[in-house]
Amino acid sequence: MYGNYYGRRNSGLGLKVLIGIGIALVILIAIPCCKSYYSEKTYTATVTDKDIKNYDSSSKFLVFTKTEDGATKVFSMEDTLIKGRWNTADDYAEIEIGETYTFTVIGWRIPFMSEYENIIEFQKKQ
Repeated sequence: MYGNYYGRRNSGLGLKVLIGIGIALVILIAIPCCKSYYSEKTYTATVTDKDIKNYDSSSKFLVFTKTEDGATKVFSMEDTLIKGRWNTADDYAEIEIGETYTFTVIGWRIPFMSEYENIIEFQKKQ
């Protein structure tokens, strides 16, 4: 009698854990999708500097700019699975300090997480 009562209570807890894991997975998948498709913006800016920020197992290419209205913006260049971008190192090498570009970016600047808007396309202004 006691075994069945406790068995049912534990299986309910297991179901809640599975549901929680499922919700967490959906959120982890949804955030990059939203970041890629719902945050796309375009800026025209002059490159003032470039740098590479190294982490334990990866690097982030940073592009420092000044926009047409005088605002300072820092963008990153990272491979982006959802946008099918795999050549960021080559593209980063093409960007020249002192030149003006039209940048298409995705994502948001989140300072406490060291997140930057990610350049997915760029075109040099003539």
